[in-house]
Amino acid sequence: LKLQFLYLIGLACLTMRKAALALCAASAAAAHPNILFFAVDDLRPQFGTSYQTPEVKTPHLDAFFLNGGGTVMTGAYVNIAVCGPSRSSMLTSRRPDSTRVGVMATAEGHWCWCRRTMCNPEAGLFATLPAYLRQHGYETAGNGKLFHPDACAGVGDGTYRHSVGDDPRAFPAGGYTAEANVTQMQWGSIPGPHDAFFNGDFGLSWMESRLADEETTDGMSATDAIARLRGWKAHGTPGGRPWFLSVGLHKPHLPHIVPKKYFDMYPLADVDLAPNRLPPKGLLEEHWGTGNGELRAYNWDAGPLFRKEVTFDTPLDETASRQQRRAYYAAVTFLDAQVGRVTAALEECGFAETTVVALWGDHGWHLGDTNSWGKMTNLEPATHNTLLWRVPNQTAASQGRVGRLVEAVDIFPTLVELAGVDALPPCEGLDQPASVACVQGTSYADLFTAPAPAKGKQYAYMQWPYGDHMGYSVRSADGYRLTEYVPYSHTTFQGNWTQEGDAELYDYNTDPHETESKAKDPAYAGVAARLRAALRAQFAPQ
Repeated sequence: LKLQFLYLIGLACLTMRKAALALCAASAAAAHPNILFFAVDDLRPQFGTSYQTPEVKTPHLDAFFLNGGGTVMTGAYVNIAVCGPSRSSMLTSRRPDSTRVGVMATAEGHWCWCRRTMCNPEAGLFATLPAYLRQHGYETAGNGKLFHPDACAGVGDGTYRHSVGDDPRAFPAGGYTAEANVTQMQWGSIPGPHDAFFNGDFGLSWMESRLADEETTDGMSATDAIARLRGWKAHGTPGGRPWFLSVGLHKPHLPHIVPKKYFDMYPLADVDLAPNRLPPKGLLEEHWGTGNGELRAYNWDAGPLFRKEVTFDTPLDETASRQQRRAYYAAVTFLDAQVGRVTAALEECGFAETTVVALWGDHGWHLGDTNSWGKMTNLEPATHNTLLWRVPNQTAASQGRVGRLVEAVDIFPTLVELAGVDALPPCEGLDQPASVACVQGTSYADLFTAPAPAKGKQYAYMQWPYGDHMGYSVRSADGYRLTEYVPYSHTTFQGNWTQEGDAELYDYNTDPHETESKAKDPAYAGVAARLRAALRAQFAPQ
């Protein structure tokens, strides 16, 4: 009886120890949750039930985020509407004038996140999101396009190259998987298609591919992410650390080449046209069309059948417009399927309830709106981006569609706070050098914990260069946008705000499709003055 009693006592102690360890593990997971971060190219926030555009089919995104207790951020904006510079601002929480990425179109390494110091660690490097999380105890891994691939390959000593994730501080050896053959024919669609239509650089802007999902570049990235998740499920992470996994997916970036089955979902006759196929009244031609060159380059090189000119007052013809929009929709649905594969694996592995999941689009995309095809503008279709969240135990007030105004520079501090690690301080003044560890964004992690909707910032800011002028733009929470064009110094990386420049003013409350600038309308003088003051408060030297 004594032995039996001792056995029972020992069994009870063992059970209590296991329960305590499980409680500690659960507590640690709550304090430092895993993070799954999708970075997606050119995904405009108009798809599925998520963004109330059901004609663009995204069943997996809708199910996992909107219908899965997550958040659809309808007021998300990037700080500059093009891939590399936007990603640099998101990953460093520094605005383009601070990173100096994308503001000089001809400068060496102009899309490299560490170009400000030419990637010289002795001169200082910006903190980047994955490197910071790794420094604070996270196991980091990733694949595909997080940073802009090889934007830094020719900068400095070449250490900051895509094969190691573009910031070697961010990932351990073997922690990053580069895309298959990404520099070869039709990057973003590799492997294949290998057709006579294509040269070795650019080709058709869209095509029905014969490949299966798993044979495409993004399909391979999804497969790699799934393998990572299953590996952590089976073997854990080194030291039981929480993990950060970034999945960089190219589509719906040009070329819109995805498996044929996705095109079949969109009969051409059912594809609509943009509601505003001409530039806004009051927009100067010199401030239009900066994003159209990419589409033109693909189609122009492909041969006479696809050579379609778009001029300031002549939009792409209706048939070509429907074809291009159809191809974009197909690419979005293909992208949705790849995300769905990864989130299904997350749930299969039992990680879904302990993982912060975010999906961020690096900017929007014009689909013929304002007679534009692409990004690289300060207009709404280019700067308004996709942002989806699902956070463990987030409050009911944060679920569904949330209109709070947020910026790309806010991602870094928000994820750091959600990760439960020490936050970087806000940068002081207009700018601080790369050697100073600080952020220019603001965390909105409170959104997911507050019992009632929290009030966010009143303004989001973005910019786009036009030769020796910079177009600075402010988007207000109450539905206005003012863009002002001021002389720009490529030495100080600041605008000259001593006098008012040409401007555009849009009122989305009455003109959601940007058909007319109200900058010269006396009825809007008060709004214009308020937004001009906001721009100067943000960007002008004090």
